[in-house]
Amino acid sequence: MMLTGNKTTSTQSQAREQKGILTIGRTHIVAEEFRTLVASQVGDGISVDATSYNNPFKRAVHPELYRAVFIIIDSPQAFVESITLIEALRANNTVSTIFAVVTGSGTFNKMKCYLAGADYCVKFTNDPKESAETLSVIFTSPEWLNNDTLLLDPTRMCLIGNGKKLDVSFAEMKILEAFSQTRSLILSHDEIARVMGLNINFYDPRALEKSISRLRGKIKGLYGTNAIQSIRGYGYRLIRGLISAS
Repeated sequence: MMLTGNKTTSTQSQAREQKGILTIGRTHIVAEEFRTLVASQVGDGISVDATSYNNPFKRAVHPELYRAVFIIIDSPQAFVESITLIEALRANNTVSTIFAVVTGSGTFNKMKCYLAGADYCVKFTNDPKESAETLSVIFTSPEWLNNDTLLLDPTRMCLIGNGKKLDVSFAEMKILEAFSQTRSLILSHDEIARVMGLNINFYDPRALEKSISRLRGKIKGLYGTNAIQSIRGYGYRLIRGLISAS
């Protein structure tokens, strides 16, 4: 996805204005139980809806009106169906934050969730208190609380937002542009190396990690948001809706 022009910026702004949350479970009972848990943690003024995998969404015409969608994966048998659902949601909705919520036992492939279009893959235990604490961390994080979009200006090689301007290097600008041009907002180590002009067969992973760490630190230092997060063993992802490229 190319985050360019007024149309994308408008769509992102629309997503930021919407506060609704949707929980989707294999059955309506599963979805409703998680909806109750989310509603207890998300705060006043934010509506939380629930539906099952096979039921039509209440806002199917405009699914992007949900700020976040939680897809509950409660068994290994439901994993494949969950991945298909994530892919379908992301194909027509590039603005909502999608959480893959693993509540069942067994082994789950987080990378498949990320590559299907999920922004987060979070493991929940059967302990209601621990689950509530996990949701509390999500809903009090700077990434969730931030309502502003940073504009990447390639001409002046800077990020602009919150009345502040952050200068970035040419390589940093190309990395942020590359992130914004992918639907999943995920880049592998090799893809980042290629953007940086490194030989992907011989580059030093430590040099790449240092470059990303420096860029992440600059953004967090000025705007207080961890814009680029690591995906262990694969690469990095950009927080959805945070940066728009002009």
